[in-house]
Amino acid sequence: MRPDQFQFMRGFLKERSGLVLGEDKAYLLESRLTPVARKQGLKDLEELIDKVMKGGDAALHTVVTEAMTTNESFFFRDQKPFDLFRDTVMPHLLEKRAATKRFRIWSAAASSGQEPYSLVMILDEMKAALTGWNYEIIGTDISMRILE
Repeated sequence: MRPDQFQFMRGFLKERSGLVLGEDKAYLLESRLTPVARKQGLKDLEELIDKVMKGGDAALHTVVTEAMTTNESFFFRDQKPFDLFRDTVMPHLLEKRAATKRFRIWSAAASSGQEPYSLVMILDEMKAALTGWNYEIIGTDISMRILE
């Protein structure tokens, strides 16, 4: 992969997905996009990137972006944010929303759903304090494949 291609892909992926690739991550592009190039019937990664650089192929842009996403998800993946949610965010939220008794939580980059489901488990443990409350958790992800 040429240096100009790497720089292009860094900008392309940041704009499309928010993914930030450091200078040391060329190997990541190679390992994740070489199989995409093969599936597209292209000879190599350089040809794939050249095709992306030309633009106009929204389906290819989606395939490339999804290939670069990390769809890692498991319950309580990083315990500290869940502890902060339970011990700090929820008490504050219950106080501030006491008049309306409703709230909505957005779990961005939810992957296949284990993180939002972990929030549901925390809320289930708090069910006595949430009696009469209306709430929902919305999980989204950039990868349509993982959402399916």
